[in-house]
Amino acid sequence: MKREMAIIGMVVCIAIGFVIGWFIPGLFAPAPGKSLVKQIKARGELIVGTDAPWPPFELYNTTTEQWEGFDVELSQMVADELGVDLVMTNIAFDDLIGACKAGTIDMIAAAMMVRPSRAEELAHSVTYIRVNEVIISKGTSSITISELDDVADYKVGCQSGTTQHDALLDLGMTEGVDLFVYPKADTLMASLDAGTIQLAFVDEPVVWSWSKVYNIKIIFTVPAEPMALWCRWDEPELMTVINTVILTAYRDGSMDELYEKWFG
Repeated sequence: MKREMAIIGMVVCIAIGFVIGWFIPGLFAPAPGKSLVKQIKARGELIVGTDAPWPPFELYNTTTEQWEGFDVELSQMVADELGVDLVMTNIAFDDLIGACKAGTIDMIAAAMMVRPSRAEELAHSVTYIRVNEVIISKGTSSITISELDDVADYKVGCQSGTTQHDALLDLGMTEGVDLFVYPKADTLMASLDAGTIQLAFVDEPVVWSWSKVYNIKIIFTVPAEPMALWCRWDEPELMTVINTVILTAYRDGSMDELYEKWFG
């Protein structure tokens, strides 16, 4: 799994990087005035928006009072490249894009997949990972499905603002009737365990983490878009730093180490 994700991510990153560098040479030109990079360095902090808990991508450890996860460590690499401290800010997933556009946060690192609708509002980095989306049930459930449309026969839960949420709405599912939308993954998983919902639609690595807490199983898999870091379109200097960090991590093996640590 790790090697497959790394290879796919590498190919996508190189391809996107080539297209951007060759066909849009002016994209990374320095922004006029005091750029966001200069502001970040002046304040000494990179403010990154995320939505936790969504392990193994992001999680706030209440015992150690520290942020943990794949996206957190990748964000730390960006902060280190800028020579500043990393400040993670927990924001509801469907509010992240608005917060970034408003300047409340500098960057989004929240397992956010690349989608055209999102790219219309924010700029995304070269991609760093691709994972599957999955339908899960309680481990004791006898439910089986052969295609995504079959979930419409059951009470299904998802997290608000995610690609899973969009996909279920596209199936014509009605919120509050057969579709139950939760602001956080922990309440989503608790509802599945309690039987409030019969199925949940999440990213596959999330299942690996929550299976340590609940008896859950994957019953259907859906290929998904790759994930990226995000910032405002008018801050190409910051995006240059982000892309440099990601591509350097592929080259020097740091990305492989993160895959091994968080995905095994």
